Amino acid sequence: MNGRRWLLVGLLTVAVFGGLLAYGDLRQVGRALFDSPAAYVGFAAAAGLAVVNYGLRYLRWSMYLRALGISVPASVSAPVFVAGLALSITPGKVGELLKSVWLNQRAGVPVAASAPAVVMERLTDVISVALLGLTGVLLLPATIALMVGGLLVIGLAVGLLAASRYGEKALDLPVLRRWREPLAQSQEGLRRLMSPRMLAPAVALGFLAWAAEGLALWVILIALGDPIGLGIALPVSAAAALVGAITALPGGLVGFEGSMVALLGQAGLPAATAALATLLTRLATLWLAVIVGGLAWLWLVRTGRNRVTALASETGVTRES
Repeated sequence: MNGRRWLLVGLLTVAVFGGLLAYGDLRQVGRALFDSPAAYVGFAAAAGLAVVNYGLRYLRWSMYLRALGISVPASVSAPVFVAGLALSITPGKVGELLKSVWLNQRAGVPVAASAPAVVMERLTDVISVALLGLTGVLLLPATIALMVGGLLVIGLAVGLLAASRYGEKALDLPVLRRWREPLAQSQEGLRRLMSPRMLAPAVALGFLAWAAEGLALWVILIALGDPIGLGIALPVSAAAALVGAITALPGGLVGFEGSMVALLGQAGLPAATAALATLLTRLATLWLAVIVGGLAWLWLVRTGRNRVTALASETGVTRES
């Protein structure tokens, strides 16, 4: 994203956080935060669970690369994956295709070869989060429950269609159109990643990864002294993530925060607790990723030019002249 878009994201973030504080009453939110030292312990635990989320998703990323026959050392794949976390605040996470560009720059891997891994990360995220939301489908409002179920069906349908012999038509769908050019050259890779043998473990890893974020919300609420059942926290977190994804705004801003506050309020939590829990959850699960990913991104930029030739030789990849 260019400087103007980063500025817009910053302003939108300030507006969202300001809205949360206003909803919860700034004085009440401040009292809940400063009068409860356990809140800081809860936030630290939530940040640790966010790191678990990143670790599980990295395992899935590595599994996809191996399945595609892409052999690069962890010293390449890990920083590329971590840098991609910063791109979670791009609309629809479309910016994550830069991971394929970085693999090309760092190890000579063609963009078309690794693009299916990026796309399947997003599709399996939708499927995994929808499954997580369905664990509490009876606790969610009917409209949210239908949305969760609908996204699960759509995610599976899009993936299966893209991997089928009708894959060219699937690339005209809005969710895949932005990646049409690299994916048109890598249909076989997409079919390989959509096989049941690959899909099952990928969804399982995604389910566990996003469950860790639901646990983050749960421990924060415990620390704030207004706990809810884990069976409520998990689907609330998942539903908020899906609503945020539907808005297509950077990082799911507005949709995520608004739906989480509303669902926590419906669960009987005071407005101040719902607002503060949402704010702390976002800091631990979204903005921590953006900060860590941004640092990795800067490292890639600063070291990339000097290491391209050496890493390409190390991985046995011959770069095109």
